[in-house]
Amino acid sequence: MTTTEAAPPALSAGAPSTVRRRRPVPDWVLSVAGAVTMLVVWDLAVRTGAVSDDSLPYPADMLARAGELLVDPEFLTQTGHTLWAWFASLALASVVAIPLGLLMGYFATLYRPASTVVHAGRSIPSTAFLPVAILMFGLGFQMKLALAIYAIFWPILLNAMYGVRDAEPQMLTAGRSMGWNRFRLLTRIVLPSAAPSIATGIRVASSIALIVVLSTELLGATTGIGTVITTYQQAQRPDFVYAGILLTGLLGVVVYYAFTFAERALLPWANAQRGGSR
Repeated sequence: MTTTEAAPPALSAGAPSTVRRRRPVPDWVLSVAGAVTMLVVWDLAVRTGAVSDDSLPYPADMLARAGELLVDPEFLTQTGHTLWAWFASLALASVVAIPLGLLMGYFATLYRPASTVVHAGRSIPSTAFLPVAILMFGLGFQMKLALAIYAIFWPILLNAMYGVRDAEPQMLTAGRSMGWNRFRLLTRIVLPSAAPSIATGIRVASSIALIVVLSTELLGATTGIGTVITTYQQAQRPDFVYAGILLTGLLGVVVYYAFTFAERALLPWANAQRGGSR
């Protein structure tokens, strides 16, 4: 006598499924949880004496000082100086690097020798030229501007060159078959195709420019957020020092997401290409 196992009852078409998919945790929740965890560990480290409060203030004190800096006219004025140097360097570097990168990427006779020069130039950190910049421009706005332009010129130029090289050859062939001249090919085919790569270069350069400007302010400039942080460091006020660092980090986050949002809004075809390549 053989026994057969009873098959499990089949679900009817109208019966609700008992298997539920877990909803993914939103990114902002994970970010907030990570920040809170870091502050708790920070507070415990100071309270237990693992780190002296002379070098690392309590998180509550740091947050309170950050609130004071946000309404401090002097700090807001120095923030304006930093943002102006950042914006001017990004605008001037883009105006020169983008057209030059388009030309170097489009003409094969320029691409190979230009690539060698570009890679050699970008390998030298901009801070290495700080003594030269101080000798040439002093400690003012021009020194910060020159170093920031040098630092961000190369990534913008490289992304423009690579964007041109990634243009669809069939589209260029179709344009030439219609009798388009080189200017029309560049503006109608090459530039739209290279725009996503150029936008990525500008977004990366925006963060680099902010870092370089702040570094020059910390090392010897006369205006900017970095000078405020240095002043509080010399006055032995670590609560204000860390508050300035926190606000500087938040400024960098705002800059990054602002460029990301602008890139998605102005270049929707770039997002479609990324989604199709996955």
